[in-house]
Amino acid sequence: MTLASPLARSLVAVGFLAAVLLAIPFTGSRYAVLLTTEIAAVLAIALMWNLLAGFGGIVFMGFQVFIGIGGYTLFIAANGFGMLPFPFVLLSAIVCAGFALLITPILFRLSGAQLAIGSWVISEVVRLIVYHTGPLGGGGGIALTAVRGIDRSVRLFATYGTAVAILLIALLTCLGLMRSRFGLALRAMKDSPLAAEAMGVTIRKTQTYVLLIAAAIGGAAGACYYMVALQVSPTAGFSMNWMAIILFAVILGGIGTLEGPIVGVAIYFLLRETMGNIGSLYFIILGLLAIGVTLFAPGGAWGLLKSLIKIDLLPIRRQMREAGRGA
Repeated sequence: MTLASPLARSLVAVGFLAAVLLAIPFTGSRYAVLLTTEIAAVLAIALMWNLLAGFGGIVFMGFQVFIGIGGYTLFIAANGFGMLPFPFVLLSAIVCAGFALLITPILFRLSGAQLAIGSWVISEVVRLIVYHTGPLGGGGGIALTAVRGIDRSVRLFATYGTAVAILLIALLTCLGLMRSRFGLALRAMKDSPLAAEAMGVTIRKTQTYVLLIAAAIGGAAGACYYMVALQVSPTAGFSMNWMAIILFAVILGGIGTLEGPIVGVAIYFLLRETMGNIGSLYFIILGLLAIGVTLFAPGGAWGLLKSLIKIDLLPIRRQMREAGRGA
């Protein structure tokens, strides 16, 4: 495997990202570590939604349901057992995957706009249930009391390490899936479900598998995000603001690519950190930027950047020799 091969280039890019993330706790300030933790969690969520919509054509507009369930699962388990919350990120992933499996018989009877609206309705129903459930804190939510007594620096760096691990898992999962037969089936399903089924792709099974993966990793990232905030509520955890952030980052960066969400999330946080103090004008700028990219650069910011550097950093298409060996 030479460095010129797509797989080697992808592994080098992921390795470089991992090295940068590993260096931040030793070279950056406390705020830099905190901000990078948030970025890692949001990027993992954006990658999972892009896996669903960008590669599989499953426009799931209620993805915040997994973020909220992931956060609540971790808080309830950690507080209930009085243990450190970090291992319960795995439990959040399992519970979110279980919930995704539960809704698939209803969800995948729908398609297109109906599926998008149906997923949003499911998220709203869960939000209302949580809001009116006293043991879950009602509208005020619950605090992460399990971390009381833990040194602040220890908590910060442990949360950072968890978020980075989830991000790398999300990135490697997307890379592995999209370079496999499953990825080919997913893209074929997006292009034409009827043609994909005629070629032997089991549509329902493929949809279910990709939703389970996206729900598990997205829920784990959501749990990690709220570990930073130390508080989760139905208003925040199940907010449509999550979909606004995801859509902005994925579409602005370049939907249907692995590099796109990375570029989009970077632009989002850059704008938030530099213009977040200008009030409502900030949201107007974000909206205009998203509309402009949609109209004049359908490939997103990564599409424009790629036209300049003439190279894929995380290619998902295998070379003919690789594909031949796989066949």
